Amino acid sequence: MRSRAILASLLVAIVNAAGCGGSSHQTVNPEAMLDAAAAHPISTANVEVDVRTQVRGVAQLSQPLRLRLDGPYISGGGERIPSFDWKFSASALGFPVGGKVASTGTNAYLSIYGDNYEVGTDPVARANARISQTPGLHPRSWFGRAKVDGQGNEGGVDCERISAPLRGDAMARDIAPLLGGLGLLEAPSVSGAASACVGFDDRVLHELEVRAVLGIPAGDRARLGGASSVDLDFDVVISDVGESEHISIPAGGGYRPIRDLALTLNDLGVPIPLG
Repeated sequence: MRSRAILASLLVAIVNAAGCGGSSHQTVNPEAMLDAAAAHPISTANVEVDVRTQVRGVAQLSQPLRLRLDGPYISGGGERIPSFDWKFSASALGFPVGGKVASTGTNAYLSIYGDNYEVGTDPVARANARISQTPGLHPRSWFGRAKVDGQGNEGGVDCERISAPLRGDAMARDIAPLLGGLGLLEAPSVSGAASACVGFDDRVLHELEVRAVLGIPAGDRARLGGASSVDLDFDVVISDVGESEHISIPAGGGYRPIRDLALTLNDLGVPIPLG
């Protein structure tokens, strides 16, 4: 009987421990956590980005597209495009591709299929001029009424999981300058949901996920090959926040204009605006 009592006590202790979740972190008001993360912008970090899209209305893009990026990031401080040095892999048109994409803040580079391309300092300078005159991205404003979804560990940090419906108008305003190169006459409509994981100790954003539908205005569909909407799901995991990061461009030289790649894709039936 004594052994049974001891076993029963142990089982109760295990169940109680499991019910507590094994965490010493107390839940924090989700709006306060999001506000704190917005007050701690990320200057440097290592990021992992996973983007999944589905374009509706374009036969050549009927299959889902996926892009993964991984590497160091340095903020442009709202004055220029950020610097980054990312390996990438993608699945598009039924076949995988991989390479490297990098930015120094004054030029941007792409290495794919053994060829090196550059955007060029003049186009990047024009982009930087636009960035310095626009408010930039403010993911905090994308969150509607927020709720806590539990706890997690992202980027090596214990964090509070928070979710909310998207404020589509706020996100649409933020991404409109990024879509300027597509020649859109109107900003797309946006609907969906967002989630974040904010560190308990550092109050820094360590994960951001957005699941959205971008509706293409009728007047812009023809210039995008008939695209009516885009299903967008992206997930960014952020680690090593504030640590020193090194940026390098693709080795080998021989950089070709990025327009050459756009022309090749257009020949393959992929509608890439050429400006």
